[in-house]
Amino acid sequence: MKIRINTTSLDRSNAVELREAAAGVITPETKSVEIDCDDLKFIDSSGVGALLHINNLLPPGSGPAILTKVHGTVLTVLELVRVHRLFTITD
Repeated sequence: MKIRINTTSLDRSNAVELREAAAGVITPETKSVEIDCDDLKFIDSSGVGALLHINNLLPPGSGPAILTKVHGTVLTVLELVRVHRLFTITD
């Protein structure tokens, strides 16, 4: 399953929307989720929380969410709060 973040900023104003959208499509049969971050330029703690929430929605044995096309500042924030290890991050 693929989820595309179609905004340049994932923050308090839209993190709940992403959480709800993911909860609506992730099922117990979901094997993996790929989150396309290509447009994302900024993320705050609410955005990080939304990504962690998606990871927690995945059924046991499915592996972590896959974050693709994570750029500059967003990757730096994920590394600073040390959550980058909880995801698979690819180009």
